[in-house]
Amino acid sequence: MRRMGVIVIVAGVLAVAAVGTAGCARGAAAGVPPAGEASAGAGPADAKEAAIYVQVLGRYLSTPAENSFPRHAFKTVYVLDQAFPDAGDPAGKHERAMPIAPGTQHHITAALAGIAHVAFIADRHTVIETRDGCAQVKDGGILITLGTPDGDDHKVQVAINGFVACLGATWLTYVVQNQPGTGWRVTGTTGPMGIS
Repeated sequence: MRRMGVIVIVAGVLAVAAVGTAGCARGAAAGVPPAGEASAGAGPADAKEAAIYVQVLGRYLSTPAENSFPRHAFKTVYVLDQAFPDAGDPAGKHERAMPIAPGTQHHITAALAGIAHVAFIADRHTVIETRDGCAQVKDGGILITLGTPDGDDHKVQVAINGFVACLGATWLTYVVQNQPGTGWRVTGTTGPMGIS
């Protein structure tokens, strides 16, 4: 009887390990890093925001059907260091900005290092140049504006805007869920999607 109990416990541990490994494999296959932990010293709100933004940026940058560009197309990914509630709206006014904490920025750049070089900037005009009458991101980069996470500790919506040039931009909103055992993951999109 004692031997049977040990076998059941060992089988349970192996099953849990297999499920955890499968979850990691799904994230890696999609090109999005695991949710992971935020850097030491980050508060719970910053850790949550960092985990959500890593998933949103990883999904956006690794999914050509959503960003309308080939995978790994950008030398540098510039991200505004403030988030806007209307980031996913092409006609948005970009008011009521919420700063993205330095610790959150650091965690995002480290987590996405395998996907792209991410640089946070304070002013969009520092990376935009005009050539032949067309505004474009310098050095073959993309400028991303993130939305503020809207939701609770289980599910949020995060808008995103990626701008490359005068006729190269996308707007959409991701649904991100906090899934048991794997943490925050993008589960799809919601609402309208704009491409120019």
